[in-house]
Amino acid sequence: MRNEIKLLFFTLILVLGLGTTNTSAEDTNLLRRPNSVSFKGENQNWLFLHRMYLKGSEIEFDTKIKYKGNMNKIKNLPSISYSISGKHSFYGSQFSLKNSNEFQSKRMPCGGCEYLDKEKEITVFIYIDGDKEKIILTRE
Repeated sequence: MRNEIKLLFFTLILVLGLGTTNTSAEDTNLLRRPNSVSFKGENQNWLFLHRMYLKGSEIEFDTKIKYKGNMNKIKNLPSISYSISGKHSFYGSQFSLKNSNEFQSKRMPCGGCEYLDKEKEITVFIYIDGDKEKIILTRE
């Protein structure tokens, strides 16, 4: 009987522990924050637009990336990686230009992302064949 109680207690702790998330006081006030935020920036090769949307307590985003350079090799790569970082957050994804100069993502959930409405600028790195390019995006 004692082992059954221990197992039940352990299961209860495990279920309750997995169901909780760490939220700050700032996150609990998402309803009072703007519904969307946009960041835009460019360098000699890229134009990058990143938008975030607040939908209740969920965060969604879409990204538009335009290649301004002239290396056809980049247009044919199966995937290119990028990362976005603010003061307290970091996340990334991949995209493909598919023989064009532009990529537009669909609006999608941003699991684990921080809503960046408090940021004035964020940094994007685009990674290609071991090299990276930096782009500073400013809030519009």
